[in-house]
Amino acid sequence: KILDRWLAVYCGLRAAVVSCANRKVRLAGMVLKSGQALRRSSPLFHLRTCLSLVLALTCTFSDGREADDLLDAVAHKLLAHPLAVCLDGSPGLYYFRPGHGSGKSKFHIFFEGGGFCSNDSDCAHRTGTYYGSTADDAPSISLAHPFFAPSHKDNPLMWNWNHVMLRYCDGAYFSGTRQKPVLVEGTSVHYQGYYITTGLLEDLGSRYKLRASSDVVFSGCSAGGIHIYAHLDALRAMLPSTVRVSGLADSGFYLDKHIFTPLKHFVVKGQRGTWLLNKHCLKDNRGVEERCLIGSVNAQYLKTPMFAWQSQYDTDQRTCEMTAECSNSRACVQAYGDELATALHHKLLSNSEMGAFVDSCSRHCATTGIPHDDVSGLTPLQAFAAWYDGRGRTFGQLTKFPCDTCCMDDSPSRRILFML
Repeated sequence: KILDRWLAVYCGLRAAVVSCANRKVRLAGMVLKSGQALRRSSPLFHLRTCLSLVLALTCTFSDGREADDLLDAVAHKLLAHPLAVCLDGSPGLYYFRPGHGSGKSKFHIFFEGGGFCSNDSDCAHRTGTYYGSTADDAPSISLAHPFFAPSHKDNPLMWNWNHVMLRYCDGAYFSGTRQKPVLVEGTSVHYQGYYITTGLLEDLGSRYKLRASSDVVFSGCSAGGIHIYAHLDALRAMLPSTVRVSGLADSGFYLDKHIFTPLKHFVVKGQRGTWLLNKHCLKDNRGVEERCLIGSVNAQYLKTPMFAWQSQYDTDQRTCEMTAECSNSRACVQAYGDELATALHHKLLSNSEMGAFVDSCSRHCATTGIPHDDVSGLTPLQAFAAWYDGRGRTFGQLTKFPCDTCCMDDSPSRRILFML
């Protein structure tokens, strides 16, 4: 542990020296609160991209892993799919890291998060940000969300799989279907996320033989997690029946709250983002189809096996699904967490094909550390592997809010990586 601590400090200092050598290397999987985006010219954007270079160093940690192992995901633009474009018209793009050994024929496909846009003006604003364009994307990045971990101990199921990270740049959970741009205050805005989704799978099929794979896990965090809950069955239908398909969603199970759900109406109407939604859910929610983007509503319709990693006290949900008064009240936050846990068990886990790790951390996505199951001591990814192999379905923590130690990790070096 002492060696880990000193190496982590050394890597951090070294990053400070070399960080501005390449501003375009970024920490994949890092998300902002719903509806927020950073302009590419902002100092905060450059600070975030510079900090991500901590992962790009040639430091070796005490468990034998090198930071360089995370710097091997190469960009591919969806140029062969002309409709697969971001809000600003730049091409859809994904990053690919090849698998090896027993993972060569298995794919982990991660959908990036980053909020959503709730009207034309909001979407037009995003065209000038990272979440509306791939124009400034780097040719390679580090894949640093825990789902991409190359360590068998940390990621026992997918550590050596082919890893894919799809850039989120359409503001509508990869679902817009309008084939012609909309002119908004002098800006051409493209609502074509659905074609980015289909273009990705077609490109992976032709380039890396996705359709001949044995296993595919579709995952995501925040907006990417919402995409998994809402669209997993449609993604499953795009692959051959011979492929074992599962979902893995981090921080995507939101409740149906009147102060938040209606904001998504523009996704289904303005961007026409209904093609991937469950048809039975749409029928049952005619006129309020945006409810089918909410985990507590759509989970009951899911057929494809899925594993949820969800905090009861998600920091983003405490911002957008609560009043300020409620978010400042321990009792109110606790009541929300209890409601979320109950909804997840009744709506998702009532299906014996599903599994979950519900933690008590104050977090949104994996940015503050890794929780451990109260009984087994397993981490979420270890629990996911156990569920995948039929060795359990429900894991997590039962600590009342707030819990300052629920997301602490034993490794100082790893804690620094996940806090960037």
